[in-house]
Amino acid sequence: MPDRTCIVCRTKGSTNIFFRMVISPVGDVVSELGRKLPGRGAHCCFNMKCISKLGSSNCLEVALKRGNFRFDTGELVQNVMMLLRQNLEGMLVASKRKGRLTYGKEAVFKKIRLSKMGKPFVSKDISPRSLMNLKHVSKEFYTLPFTMYELGELLSRKPVGVLFIDEPLFVNSICLRLMQGHAISNV
Repeated sequence: MPDRTCIVCRTKGSTNIFFRMVISPVGDVVSELGRKLPGRGAHCCFNMKCISKLGSSNCLEVALKRGNFRFDTGELVQNVMMLLRQNLEGMLVASKRKGRLTYGKEAVFKKIRLSKMGKPFVSKDISPRSLMNLKHVSKEFYTLPFTMYELGELLSRKPVGVLFIDEPLFVNSICLRLMQGHAISNV
């Protein structure tokens, strides 16, 4: 896979560290993760400084080789956050389907003690008591941007506060998307 370049800061890297923008048939700038949409695309990193400069410089016009399009930084950020969230949902469901995801406090704590690979993840509204118990069995865990009820809808139909994924590829991909979401949301 060829390296891509952020059109603002000129950072080079693989496509998964950027989001891509194209112009829709109606003249709006549309973003995506990956490369599915047709048309000439421009890549940008998840750095808020770069995203802010998209609207104030002509780098997007130059990269897309077209002017006269509609662009709103706020809408772009909302769309990219939605894409990151959908991507996280897909990875969680895929890891469950592949049997690489465990949820429920007792099952997760047991898995943490037995497994050398994998990482625990928690809902954003996990109870302080559950969080304290988790800290006793694991030094490292990651907070997902989902409530217990949202995770329950995705995984089990019951609220899920803590889960464990033991597939390094899923763990690394989820952690990357979490970092990208934090980079955009922490303005």
